[in-house]
Amino acid sequence: MAFRRSPALGVACLAALGVSAVGPASAQERSASSRDVRGVLELFTSQNCGDCPPVGAAAARLGAAPDLVVLAYHVDYWDYAGPKDQLADRRNTDRQKSYAKRLKLGALVTPQVVVNGQKAVDGGDEAALAKALKDAPFGCAKLGGEVVMRTQGDTLRIEARAPGADPARPAPILVLVTYAERVETTMPDEGNGGTRRVDHHPVRDWRVLGSVDRDAIEVEMPLGLLTENDGERTGLAALLQAVGADNKPGPIIAAAALEF
Repeated sequence: MAFRRSPALGVACLAALGVSAVGPASAQERSASSRDVRGVLELFTSQNCGDCPPVGAAAARLGAAPDLVVLAYHVDYWDYAGPKDQLADRRNTDRQKSYAKRLKLGALVTPQVVVNGQKAVDGGDEAALAKALKDAPFGCAKLGGEVVMRTQGDTLRIEARAPGADPARPAPILVLVTYAERVETTMPDEGNGGTRRVDHHPVRDWRVLGSVDRDAIEVEMPLGLLTENDGERTGLAALLQAVGADNKPGPIIAAAALEF
């Protein structure tokens, strides 16, 4: 992964770091901009949660809209109730805990949808989710945040900026989330051999790429390290997110996504 901050680094500095300057767009280039995205729905779910499938289906229907990014984080605290959720990760549970503390939600619950990092919605009511998207639009508009993703050859480039960032406050962070379009799993079913379960947009991995202040940053990563070679369609979402003094995730300022 190559990281650079613009415009402070010139071409000579980039060459020294082993990062090439961005040239003209190739014919195969794909791109996505946060200007075309109005919301992010983060669903916290589990394959062992009986109430979760309808919520996942509702979120997936909303996620079919090109201006919404839907991410399903499978948590691990339901694993006691049945076979281990193969999509679960303790880091997903930690992310939900961080939201719960910042939003003062109390105990962890599933299914739960966090809208734009600002508001939690329980249940699969699509009308409630649509209302939450309207009531909790991308936050911190004064930061003027923007994210642009583009591919060039085998490289993914992500550029993020927050020109209105306050130097006296923690800088927003750039988070890259890798997810599958859909995953089918056969869940063991006593006496019946198994039940097929379909999960939409399950998160495979997420990582913080860096902090974003008044200068734009650009990150370059090989696509081969991000996409899964298992025949499933893979999505990559870049989230520009505010953080508090305690480093808890705050409002999502901007987001963009590409699917392969």
